[in-house]
Amino acid sequence: MSDMAKNRLSDAEIIAMNVMWNRLISVCEEQANALLRVAFGAIVREAGDLSAGIFDAEGRMMAQAVTGTPGHVNTMARSVNAMLEKVANGALVEGDVLVTNDPWLGAGHVFDFVVVTPIFLDGTIVAYIASTCHVVDVGGLGWSAEARSVFEEGVLVPVTRLRRAGVLNEELLDLIATNSRVPREARGDILSLMSCNDEGAKRLVDLMREYGLASLAGLAAFIFERSADATKAAIEKLPEGVYEAEVELDGYDAPIRLKALMTIANGTITADLAGSAPAIAKGINCPLSYSQAYASFGIKVAVAPHVPNNHASLEPIRVTAPKGLIVSAERPWPVTARHVVGQALPDLMLGCLSEAMPGRILAESAGALWVLAISAEGEDGFSSLNVALGGMGARPSSDGLSTTAFPSGVGTVPVEIAETVAPLLYTAKEFATDSGGPGRYRGGLGQEIRIRSARGQTLKLSAAAFERLKKGAAGRDGGLPGLPGHAEISGGRVIDSKGLYAIGPGEELILRTPGGGGFGDPAERPAEILNRDVARGLVSHEAAGTYYQASQDHQVDGGGTGQS
Repeated sequence: MSDMAKNRLSDAEIIAMNVMWNRLISVCEEQANALLRVAFGAIVREAGDLSAGIFDAEGRMMAQAVTGTPGHVNTMARSVNAMLEKVANGALVEGDVLVTNDPWLGAGHVFDFVVVTPIFLDGTIVAYIASTCHVVDVGGLGWSAEARSVFEEGVLVPVTRLRRAGVLNEELLDLIATNSRVPREARGDILSLMSCNDEGAKRLVDLMREYGLASLAGLAAFIFERSADATKAAIEKLPEGVYEAEVELDGYDAPIRLKALMTIANGTITADLAGSAPAIAKGINCPLSYSQAYASFGIKVAVAPHVPNNHASLEPIRVTAPKGLIVSAERPWPVTARHVVGQALPDLMLGCLSEAMPGRILAESAGALWVLAISAEGEDGFSSLNVALGGMGARPSSDGLSTTAFPSGVGTVPVEIAETVAPLLYTAKEFATDSGGPGRYRGGLGQEIRIRSARGQTLKLSAAAFERLKKGAAGRDGGLPGLPGHAEISGGRVIDSKGLYAIGPGEELILRTPGGGGFGDPAERPAEILNRDVARGLVSHEAAGTYYQASQDHQVDGGGTGQS
């Protein structure tokens, strides 16, 4: 849509276009909610580890569901085109559905399946609908960072038809189920993806017929042009220049450095990750598409959060890296726990932007989700997947959110559900006192969790995603770091690496997730707010006296240190 065409639109036409745009987003949300309702895996159904989106006939993302994670949605923005390149032009017919879990075409590891459905209207493809979700187990070594290559991480499905002209590919589903330790869930979740796409397709066709649309080209042009203009305008408000930042992660056997050089110029933002560490022989490497997804999110959420996510709003943001780094690992590097690196990239981007947007960027957050991959062997064996959440960094005008999955946005599987789907007993789940970084605004708290077997079994734990055990999330503008995480097995065995651990009968897994960094000088925190934190057990009396007492104006009342 040219400027001249934009100018020719009447007010009524602009309103109608915006109504259709919002309706399109609602179709995506219905699609995502359909997946939430029918998914088999608790990590999808209860925690929302999924995404859904609508793409135009050229494979460009027009809209995404509010429900979902940046690692899924922003990789889908590229993966749909990558999948369509694998299919001969004109080869798709009505009733076809494509699927893959290739980490370099999809969402970064073999556990995430992407399903793409072409939408036909009167015999012509007018759009594509895509969705993705996490399947608990697809064989191989399971959820761990121990694989030496992607070939050991589970069954890998190239771009294949899940359904051909309306006929389900049972052989493919049998192959996936046979390789999974939880075949019912694996099959069910893949069928759930197809079903949610079918629901979205029905809603989209109804929308097009309601408005008399034979094509989405006009609506796509309207969405893309306005999104591009709004994103460019937001970027142009920033001072042009080159900015840099570094983040250090625990890594596996040694610390890992992530480095970014960000250039803001001519209405675009380019982040070069060339200074980051090389790929390693453990499964925490990250395909570039996944790195791009989370880095782009970190930039956009700070610079243009008001612009809906789509092809055009993401296009001015470019993330690059040479091949072979931990942020740009190539096949066949192992990538199971790729989110350990990927979910640290928003903080890296925000570190760069803190130079360009002083006083407006939140402190560092806990980062990667702690994936609780717990299993048992034998006749009563099982495989369970849940997540533990850390704290979000304090914001320039408010405390950080506690036990919040930033940047992924997923929730946890509630204890009541987790104990139903696996023979586990959660004996504690509560805020971790003092874990949030002190500041004028306090960092969000992590949580303390205790888990043991409900049957007296020996449990196997993969600590592949236990990050920030050595160094807490940094504060910003005078704020102090959040506490690093801690993990141990009752009896004193400390979990200090991302390996595999046995939890014996009667033993407990004891976790304290990292807190977010603080923002601003702790001495400036109002006494009444600090007293409230102490009374609620969020900050101990000792920590209040140590970190917040630089000002004589702060007279901290006594308070309990129990959990809240």
